Amino acid sequence: MLDRAYGALIGSAIGDGMGMPASFMTPDQIKKSYGKIIGFNKPSSEQIAHGSLNEGEITDDTEESIIIASVLIEKSGFHRELFVDKMREWAIKNKMLETTVIGPSTRRFLTSIIKGEDYIKAGRIGDTNGGAMRAAPIGIFHHGDIKMATEDAFESSIVSHGSKPGAGSTCAIAAAVSCAVEGKASIDEVMKFAIYGAHYGEENGYDIPSPSIEERIKLAMEVIDRNKDKSLDEVSKILYRLIGAGMKSYESIPLSLGVFYAGSGNYEKCLTAVINIGDDADTNGSIVGALCGAFKGASNIRDEWKSYIENTNHIDFYKMAESILSARNKITRKI
Repeated sequence: MLDRAYGALIGSAIGDGMGMPASFMTPDQIKKSYGKIIGFNKPSSEQIAHGSLNEGEITDDTEESIIIASVLIEKSGFHRELFVDKMREWAIKNKMLETTVIGPSTRRFLTSIIKGEDYIKAGRIGDTNGGAMRAAPIGIFHHGDIKMATEDAFESSIVSHGSKPGAGSTCAIAAAVSCAVEGKASIDEVMKFAIYGAHYGEENGYDIPSPSIEERIKLAMEVIDRNKDKSLDEVSKILYRLIGAGMKSYESIPLSLGVFYAGSGNYEKCLTAVINIGDDADTNGSIVGALCGAFKGASNIRDEWKSYIENTNHIDFYKMAESILSARNKITRKI
């Protein structure tokens, strides 16, 4: 269990740091700048979103996941008010509103909480992937309890990504990680619960014009099943052309779950496939990394990648995984 919990956290951070140099670039631009990304790279001159970062540095994707993890550890569960307080403190300390790295939904959320405005109202139109990218710790905490993982994920999404696609994508990733990290499920079962989470989030999220997360996950699986004779890179590019790889939830999350499914959760193959597609590569890498890490465990991730990302960013993800599981155990003992 600890290996898979650690795998989800460190796997997500590696995906973030490795995908960062490819963010918002096309496959051809990535190939021209880096060849094929198979490790950590310093951002090229073509990288406009994260050009100031160094090789292997994490972005807001991992930083927000860490905030979620800290809330779960401190409160033995998700606590909306503490999460909002921590996000406000993080935003002010790091001057996030002055940066270009946060998405539009998170920007509206941070603006509203700093100004003391109604952030729930602001979050109703949040349809990007910021809720989903930070959802893995919720899945770890509620390992094996898909219902609670989904409900807490929804609670975490409504503050900033409360629309049907925003909530649906957040719940899909939390449910998938909750299933995967338990260690007893097949890839088909993980995808089934991702669809369950997407359905729950879309049923309860605020209604806006948007494609369905649930139906696009199903579409991705159908496309993959029809193209089993093709390589993972080829299938990933088909998904990219059909669904997209951008920051909108209805692109990023079905694509990421599709790559995870097509690659049977193989960490290295899935991660490099999704990163080399580009567009929102750091977030897609972060999500795929979390899914594969939860499914296969940290023991299936290269040791040099794990040590590099932890040493570069000075974060102990193993201890964080221990603390999340320990916080969950406190609840279990009380029951």
